[in-house]
Amino acid sequence: MKEYPLVSVAIIPYNQKEYFRECIESVLAQDYPNIEIVIGDDASTDGTQEMLKEYEKKYSGKFKLILSEKNEGITKNQNKVLTLCKGKYIAWMVGDDLMLHGKIRTQIEYMENNPNCAICYHNLEVFDSD
Repeated sequence: MKEYPLVSVAIIPYNQKEYFRECIESVLAQDYPNIEIVIGDDASTDGTQEMLKEYEKKYSGKFKLILSEKNEGITKNQNKVLTLCKGKYIAWMVGDDLMLHGKIRTQIEYMENNPNCAICYHNLEVFDSD
């Protein structure tokens, strides 16, 4: 049986509810079987935290949430999220990012087959949501 190392998808949103559902769904749609989703919301005021509680309830055990009551800034928020990541690999995102299908599987296959590789990145596409 093939072993699939755990991948922590670390997401740090702030007032991005308008885009965040699509971000989360793109992670949930990945074809890689061993993912944890670690999200640190930095006291969003747009309903993001309520939406995250719904996802946590619907996908029990898949999400680890840090729901800050006061805005502490990106660096402190990112460091808090990092402490909860248990994966061999970490994929960083913000709340308006999307993952294309197969992203995690492709990167993990590469990393596992190239043990001297310390970091893996890829091209990205910037688009206007409007």
